[in-house]
Amino acid sequence: MKRSLPYVAVFALFSLFACDVYTVEPRYDVRDNLTGNYEMEEYSDMYNDLSYYQIYIRKSAYAGEIYIDNFYASDVLVHASVSYDRVIIPYQEVNGYAIEGTGTVYGSTLSLTYSVKDLYNHAPADFCKSTANRY
Repeated sequence: MKRSLPYVAVFALFSLFACDVYTVEPRYDVRDNLTGNYEMEEYSDMYNDLSYYQIYIRKSAYAGEIYIDNFYASDVLVHASVSYDRVIIPYQEVNGYAIEGTGTVYGSTLSLTYSVKDLYNHAPADFCKSTANRY
């Protein structure tokens, strides 16, 4: 009986090293914090005017990308990329507007700075600063 105890201990020790341990981490999508309806407060440098309207943000089928609907209060749908708390609106021409800009996310507030150029009227670019609060 004395001889079998060391063999059992060695077998138990080797069986511990043979186990696979898997760690399951929850998937986190930063876009989940952005989706929803927002009340937008927008200041236009060109018109020296403050306006209020609503936008809707939803996730795109592509990772790290969102859609912003009713952008510039013109029923324009733009796409933007999201990385951590940064939002980048790449240059895009949509419904006669050339749009690009950047932004940051803090809690349920989205701050954006962007330019919008009317391609039909060849007007100078409008530079806007806006704050969107989710409701």
